[in-house]
Amino acid sequence: MCKCSFVLAACLTVACLAAATSAQEYVDDPNRTDDAALSARSEKPSMIFDTTEVVVNPGDPLNLECGLDGEFRHCIWMHEPDIYQVLDVYSNMYPGLREPENKENNQCGIIVDSVNIKHHGVWTCRVFVPGDSLSDSKKVVVTIQPTSPLIMIDTSRLEVVTTEERSVVCSVEIARPAVGMKWYLGDEDITKMSENVETLTDDQGSYKSVSTLSRRFLPKDDDKTLMCSITHKTLPSGANASVPVAVMFKPIEKDVTTFYQIQLGSNYEVKFNFSSNPKPHGVMWKFGDNLDVAEGPLVIPESQGRYRTFLEELGSNMYTAKLVIEEFTLEDSQKKYSLLVGNDIGETEYQIRLSVHEPPKDGVSETSNHAKIPPTELSVSDIETESNNLSGGAIAGIIIVVAVVVVAIGAAGYARYRQMFCFASRAESKAHIQDPERNETDNGTANDAIKASTDHVNGKTENTVANGNGNLEQTQVDEVNNEKKNTDV
Repeated sequence: MCKCSFVLAACLTVACLAAATSAQEYVDDPNRTDDAALSARSEKPSMIFDTTEVVVNPGDPLNLECGLDGEFRHCIWMHEPDIYQVLDVYSNMYPGLREPENKENNQCGIIVDSVNIKHHGVWTCRVFVPGDSLSDSKKVVVTIQPTSPLIMIDTSRLEVVTTEERSVVCSVEIARPAVGMKWYLGDEDITKMSENVETLTDDQGSYKSVSTLSRRFLPKDDDKTLMCSITHKTLPSGANASVPVAVMFKPIEKDVTTFYQIQLGSNYEVKFNFSSNPKPHGVMWKFGDNLDVAEGPLVIPESQGRYRTFLEELGSNMYTAKLVIEEFTLEDSQKKYSLLVGNDIGETEYQIRLSVHEPPKDGVSETSNHAKIPPTELSVSDIETESNNLSGGAIAGIIIVVAVVVVAIGAAGYARYRQMFCFASRAESKAHIQDPERNETDNGTANDAIKASTDHVNGKTENTVANGNGNLEQTQVDEVNNEKKNTDV
């Protein structure tokens, strides 16, 4: 009976201590929860939502996706000032809104069948979960098709001068979102020479876009088309505005031009081509020993003695100035000639030479070698040069041969230095296989044999013999072949 009482008292004591310990732990950590509570807290739902901006054209459908990875009560969509209950949308209570076919991770998604301008703006999805709500938003941009691009000039074509930088403006009055703008001159993209500015025109995301092109046009740009091109989501093929370009330039400069192989006594016609826009208003030939004091300038068209002048218009801003010299003489070939051409932009003086000789072949003079051709116009910039130097293949072959010879000499020198091959006769050198006791003597004899071989090559013979005492003696004999000394008496 006593033992049972003792056991019962011990059990009661342990139970009391356990209860006290548990109570103390609760007092020390009032925020302590059990595993079930922690698990429930970790499973709080989270939204599945893409906040990326959506750009959509009027009339296109709009898919608004919104999902949850946990338990939820219900959800709504908000677009100022409207609120749409998702369950009501699924019950077809909102015309134009419907339930999506795929609702995986998209339990609260809706579809707008045909977008119009009122659907532009921010859309917010709110999901109600036990004891809380979650929400996220995205911007929907309903496009406005841009107005046509317009190049801001006063005339039907763009007239520019090569001496000045010109600015050209292209404008799009309204678009949503802003348009992309590029410039082309013919087939060349010259957008890098422009600067674009976009200005917000209202609080709904509509923009006015202006692009300013700044460029110094060249003579080669004449008669090309300048185009302002825009891109936009509402324009699958884009839209363009274009204008023809007229470039005004003074007569284009050329290098000194020489006419060769002129026959003495012939009536020779010099034909010189040049380019000018606008049309030249003054073309004048000058010639003489000194052009500063010319024999007599001839303004086209004009004749004087044996000289006559003409001007022919070829089109595309090209012209040919002609000078006819009757009964060409050697003195005519020794004179200097020039053609002075001017227009509204400026003037250019061309230097011309006339020669009875063939084109030079040395490449030193102002023109280079040509095959025999009829007398014609040759300028430094238009001719081909001829070289009398070795071709690249020949030079490469010479370099390879020299390299092989150098390598062979180097290898031979190295081999001789290392005594890898026999470069001289070694009559005195003999190999012996002897007893170990004679190794030391043999080594000495071998060295002496090598020395003897070398000395033999140098014109002297060294003989090594053993004397009666067993010691080695050397006798050196100079080899003198048919040598005779003469002494004057």
